[in-house]
Amino acid sequence: MPLHPQAQQIIEATRALGLPPNHTVSPQEARENASKRPRAPGPEVGKVEDRTVPTPAGGVPVRIYTPEGEGPFPILVWYHGGGWVTGDLESADGTSRHLCVTSRNIVVSVDYRLSPEAKFPEPFDDCYAATLWASEHAEALGGVSGVVSVGGDSAGGNLAAGVSIKAAETGDVRVSHQLLVYPVTDREFGTGSYADNGTGYNLERQGMMWYWDQFLADPADAANPLAAPLQLAPDFPHTDKLAKSFTLTAEYDPLRDEGEAYARHLKQMGVPSTVKRYPGMIHGFFSMAGVIDTSRAAMDDAGEFLRGAVDDMVAEYHAQHQGDKTAMRKLLDPQARNVLELFDSLKLKPFQDMTAVECREVMNNRPRPEGPAVGKVEDRIIQNMYGKEPGDVPIRIYTPEGAGPWGTLVWFHGGGWVIGNIETADATARELCVGANSVVISVDYRLAPEYKFPTPFEDCLTATMWAMYNAESLGGRPEAIAVGGDSAGGNLAAAVALSYEDFPHPLAYQLLVYPCTDAAYNGRSYAVNGKGMFLETASMQWFWDHYLDRSELSGYNIFVSPLRARLTSDLCSALVITAEFDPLRDEGEAYAVALREAGVPTVQKRYDGVIHGFYGMPHVIDKGRQALDLSCRELQTAFASILQNETAAVAADN
Repeated sequence: MPLHPQAQQIIEATRALGLPPNHTVSPQEARENASKRPRAPGPEVGKVEDRTVPTPAGGVPVRIYTPEGEGPFPILVWYHGGGWVTGDLESADGTSRHLCVTSRNIVVSVDYRLSPEAKFPEPFDDCYAATLWASEHAEALGGVSGVVSVGGDSAGGNLAAGVSIKAAETGDVRVSHQLLVYPVTDREFGTGSYADNGTGYNLERQGMMWYWDQFLADPADAANPLAAPLQLAPDFPHTDKLAKSFTLTAEYDPLRDEGEAYARHLKQMGVPSTVKRYPGMIHGFFSMAGVIDTSRAAMDDAGEFLRGAVDDMVAEYHAQHQGDKTAMRKLLDPQARNVLELFDSLKLKPFQDMTAVECREVMNNRPRPEGPAVGKVEDRIIQNMYGKEPGDVPIRIYTPEGAGPWGTLVWFHGGGWVIGNIETADATARELCVGANSVVISVDYRLAPEYKFPTPFEDCLTATMWAMYNAESLGGRPEAIAVGGDSAGGNLAAAVALSYEDFPHPLAYQLLVYPCTDAAYNGRSYAVNGKGMFLETASMQWFWDHYLDRSELSGYNIFVSPLRARLTSDLCSALVITAEFDPLRDEGEAYAVALREAGVPTVQKRYDGVIHGFYGMPHVIDKGRQALDLSCRELQTAFASILQNETAAVAADN
């Protein structure tokens, strides 16, 4: 695309300063000129502190940015750009603040020594020493020792890639994520992006040649992957320890091609690596969030990538505090922690230590919130006449106030297929009815172990068919039927959605709230969150054992384990909601990824700091309310597009 107008304005404003190109002046003059460029301030953060990291070569200044709230937080060690010649803590301040806020990471910004006074490897050594220091002092900083992320822009991206390589090689520290913003990766000036963008776009080819001359004491160092990461051998023996990477490039940047080449190189080596090019952008745009809209979008993308570091931090924390329930719960949202403490005070036994009957008694006697008033509530009994075990299926129908037509959500409650009913699901069904302004049909499917798979699934399939055939009499439309459920109910909703070929009309939507999607129950979230966080790994094993007849290998059935299905774009759109401290988190998110890869429009939202079951606790956990609100907005949008099209078609016929 053409150069973005906002990027063009930056180029013109830079020219208006009348500053000479860096390669035509001394390094000291280049630094003085760099300080004259306007800098946009970053957002407020929880705390900012300047420290000095001791190293054998002397102290390295760092500036530490801590998010608002209660940690521990992941730690990002950030290396500023400036061609190894210019830049400092002040020039990196705005970017560091933005990254702290968007990623919820502690950001340790490093004021490494500059070239040519300090040539390679001295700037790199400063960055590596600061990274080790951040890991070793993580707990005092508000993080977890043993694991960090690294990142940087331009020359800082070069340093971040090099630090990741050395950390993988030595095992001194675990670097889990590397954020590489238009990184310098090779001393090669003949790429297509150098030819296309080497003059006129702020960073120029002659300038980069000058920077490399300042950085390297010996031209032969350009073959060292710590100086030129693209030189990393494809057979590098520690590939499995290289950090997951996200590389951001700009269309009108001479460094574009080498940054993208390094991202491909990592991917070909088997390292999880993604790259995103920002059209119309120039080198340096990432640090211009105050004046370039695309910069804010890129910052959000970087923040989302870095938020993934929390998984590695929690895994490390779990390894250090395994078996210490109190320590693990320090990671929780305070409201979720209060809920668990309440459960502890009730001295409730884990599900796996009770019989199914005892579990149901506990569930039925537990205090439940009251949902909002709706227009009408009606109980009915429909018949599952065609399944493996024909029988009655009670349903409860919630109708909104006002006049239709409405969409209809067929809702399947959670409870591990063993517990739960339309009473335990009543408040959630009411919330969805009012919030989405839709009919909600809550299904009291028959429970395991009295009724093993496929009977609960067939009850839910029957209820969805019934809803479609009876939609108009309920004030809805057969084309506007969605399915949804939480936990085991999310599993049933996903399975019903997979049955789309059996329906006379396509389903409109699937709402999957922390769904079970694979009977293997072996994701990393089971190991990290499977003890002391309400739902336990042993409990899920107990639930699956009650639901399945293992002698029939039913765990491999796609209607038991939707994650094992060969998904297609014919499936309806989906919202998948997960909780950070839920054993089911990873399989739910894996299913969202599988849906997207199959071409299914899918929104996936993880709620940080909360536990399995939070969706049904909007009265005590704010993020439960947020998740319900998101569900209702997505359902309204899905239903509106169908009902409006139908209304327009009727009007056209008349």
